[in-house]
Amino acid sequence: MRNQIEAIVQTLTGNPTFAYGTQTELNTLADDVTAFPCVFMYPLQPIDVSPQVNGSVDNVFTAYIEFLYQTEFGQYTAENETFVNLALRLANEFIVKAAKHRDGDGRYFRIKAGSKAKCQPVYNKFDANTTGIGLTISLSTMYFDTF
Repeated sequence: MRNQIEAIVQTLTGNPTFAYGTQTELNTLADDVTAFPCVFMYPLQPIDVSPQVNGSVDNVFTAYIEFLYQTEFGQYTAENETFVNLALRLANEFIVKAAKHRDGDGRYFRIKAGSKAKCQPVYNKFDANTTGIGLTISLSTMYFDTF
């Protein structure tokens, strides 16, 4: 799953840097990021597993991903609104590209029209002073195994 999300991030406008890890790991990694914007992916939250009548199993993954820009220490929230708007555009682009992302012969994720994802502004995150958007999204995989 992480690899699929990283592949999508690599296609986003501005070539954001990608990092994956826990809160503590990402704080350390943020210090070493030399190019912003950056997309930070946290470990997957609950994974819903749903057996189907045809012998397959559907998997729905909840991902929390932050789209961040570097800001200056001491900036006021109002001065960072531009970065929040830029990050929101990246998050929107990510959702559109995730719905179209292909792995092999078919799409990897199923994102239905009307599906809701939540975005929350993030200010002065990490020691590196970053601001942007935190996206919580549920991604259903299109592939399945029949047992």
